[in-house]
Amino acid sequence: MLLTSRKFRKALILITDIISIILSFSLSYIMRYGNINLYLSDYYYRTIFVIILIYFMVFFIHDTDKGLITDKGVFQNFITVGKNSVYMLIYVVIYFFITQEGILVSRYLIGMFFILFVLVDYLTRLLIRYYFKKLSGSNVNMVNIMLVTRMQEAAEILGKIKNSTGNLMHVSCITIVDEDRVGEEIDGVPIVGNMENYMNTRRDNVYDEVLISVPYKYKMELKKMVKLFEQMGVTVNLHIEIFDMDGREKVIRDLAGFHVISFRSRTVSTGELVLKRMFDILGGLVGTLIFIVAYVIIGPIIRLTSPGPALFTQERVGINGRIFKLYKFRSMYQDAEERKAALMEQNEMEGFMFKMQDDPRITPIGKFIRKTSIDEIPQFINVLLGDMSLVGTRPPTVDEYKKYKNYHMRRLSIKPGITGLWQVSGRSDITDFEQVVKLDLAYIDNWSILLDIRLIFRTIVVVFKKSGAR
Repeated sequence: MLLTSRKFRKALILITDIISIILSFSLSYIMRYGNINLYLSDYYYRTIFVIILIYFMVFFIHDTDKGLITDKGVFQNFITVGKNSVYMLIYVVIYFFITQEGILVSRYLIGMFFILFVLVDYLTRLLIRYYFKKLSGSNVNMVNIMLVTRMQEAAEILGKIKNSTGNLMHVSCITIVDEDRVGEEIDGVPIVGNMENYMNTRRDNVYDEVLISVPYKYKMELKKMVKLFEQMGVTVNLHIEIFDMDGREKVIRDLAGFHVISFRSRTVSTGELVLKRMFDILGGLVGTLIFIVAYVIIGPIIRLTSPGPALFTQERVGINGRIFKLYKFRSMYQDAEERKAALMEQNEMEGFMFKMQDDPRITPIGKFIRKTSIDEIPQFINVLLGDMSLVGTRPPTVDEYKKYKNYHMRRLSIKPGITGLWQVSGRSDITDFEQVVKLDLAYIDNWSILLDIRLIFRTIVVVFKKSGAR
């Protein structure tokens, strides 16, 4: 039974991964210095300690034991180990950059360590996979399940269980709720119960759990059935067809004392959200320091070249419709909003956004700070306040938001960002709002910390090239 526990498998993998880290680091040290010195410098001890701490974070946020026992496990394990190594390398580089300890550690040793870790960890995971595959052949390690369903779905469900569990679960018997087929078999599995005698099936059959898959119309019988199996100490897994919707992630949780199934377009773990917020705070602090320096230089120039304040504030719509004040360096004349209505006929965007080349509302210095994206720097304050993220979707104005169709709303299911997939894909060169929506939704559906890091680096390149901005 322990074999089928995901927690057990994950703990075993984590232990072997840590062993692989220590072994790979030791081998790398031998290759670099010729021996293992028991009195290593403190920074090497700190380095291996930090690498292990980083790996804990990477493992619990990004790792999975999916494919560990299935036939696709060999390739899946290699992909997982490779991704873990990339994430770990990125975080180690960030650590070296912040602490400046990278100058004390051999680059050859670190490079060789990551190469060896991929090889050693991959081999150890193959051994674990072989171990689990061997043990899964023993009936002691199998989870026996009684399937409770209708006759017409039984064969299909049996096939799905057999193909998706890596042989760790075995349907030992079946109860049919809509017919009396006791004594018959389906694909070699005996039918032992019906709606009248299912409560007596435990005495003559071995099963650890029950999988109930019936239509919602059986709701009255379901309550009685679940309660009875719980009294016998049997784990009940309930599947009701009304919840069987494609294209949704379903999460069971407690909501104000009610057990509910939540349908989400994308589920993000708490660890990932915390890590993203940590990046935002760190980036927001650095960006705010840059803003202070920029304000001292740019602020007086803005005020001298056109009347009005250096900073421009505007109400924007954030996550799930929250209104917040967005900060920018002012790049337009003070009456820009009043003049916008007269310029709508020259709008180059198809949809709800307004873009115009050679916009007469832009001040002389405004053209420069827009081209260089300096006008966006004050938004780091919004990041620190929690209204925005470093990377996200573009925050719409209130009047744009009021015109949104239902599917446009999903753009705001995450915090808006200073940069994002749209901003590094052309920005002003994109003239169709639907294309902006498509890019934003692609970002939401494929989000990861690694993607954020990639988009930040791409943003830096775009800003220095001054491409796609006006």
